[in-house]
Amino acid sequence: MMDILDRLSVGVVILSEDGSVSFAGRFCRERELVSEDCEGKKYYEVFKSLELIGFVNDLLEGNTKALEFEHLGKVYRASPLGERAFQIEDITDIKRFEKLQKEFIASVGHELSTPLTAVKGLLETALMTGRPSKELLEKALRRLEDLEKLISSLRLLILLESEPRSVRERFSLKSVLESILEDLEEEIKRKGISVELTGEDVEVESDREKLYILLKNLVENAVRYNREGGRVRIKIRKVSKNTQIHIEDTGEGIPKEDIPLIFQPFFGGKNKKGMGLGLAISKRIADFLGAELKISSEEGKGTTAEILLP
Repeated sequence: MMDILDRLSVGVVILSEDGSVSFAGRFCRERELVSEDCEGKKYYEVFKSLELIGFVNDLLEGNTKALEFEHLGKVYRASPLGERAFQIEDITDIKRFEKLQKEFIASVGHELSTPLTAVKGLLETALMTGRPSKELLEKALRRLEDLEKLISSLRLLILLESEPRSVRERFSLKSVLESILEDLEEEIKRKGISVELTGEDVEVESDREKLYILLKNLVENAVRYNREGGRVRIKIRKVSKNTQIHIEDTGEGIPKEDIPLIFQPFFGGKNKKGMGLGLAISKRIADFLGAELKISSEEGKGTTAEILLP
């Protein structure tokens, strides 16, 4: 019986009537919640968390309330199993997820309210003037288009997390990139960007729709964050059994301290121009496709995105 308890993914502790430890599972010892030579000793001599000692004291007095506590950078929950027994489970990942969920909801609320507030203000101004100008209506329309893009991006992000479905087919990688450049042609011309697409026309087997979104996000960033008259170089090459897509721009670059955070939803750093969802979506698509996505950048000297497709 004790061997089974010792192999559990939670820690089980059994106490004797006088408050000494009769059994403490391996889980507790490995996480340094209790000393190795704990058995036969009083609980307050061997447990290494003051909060846990308080919990055990309350348990022995008949209190059956669970406790959440931190120890050595981890978050645990201690729950009674009886009058003199309790379990300890690691809930660090759960608490981290809850924190991220709260931050995500707060960010969504902020990002949605920004264009809505702007549209409301523009429409109120239009009503006050009596005869709304074409300029005011165009501004309101652009804000609504921003809102539509945000909702579409959020829907895609949620689908990638909750319903990861894939339709695999063989197709030309260069044709996908050419289609992306055609879609971005107006913005490329407006900024006077020169684009160079080189490399062999590799056929890949993947989810074309998701790969298109991944590559478009990266190429669009290379154009959007580039300088006027800048340059974008896209290169395709075979690397062993894999395919590498290299996207390099001459734009403003990313500050060194921002690079570890660029794949977080709604993070845009100090140079934020969009919604901060493009790279978050790109990273999730890359993970979904089993691809590797790397971003390297130097502020003021441009950014390079590298995708390695299996």
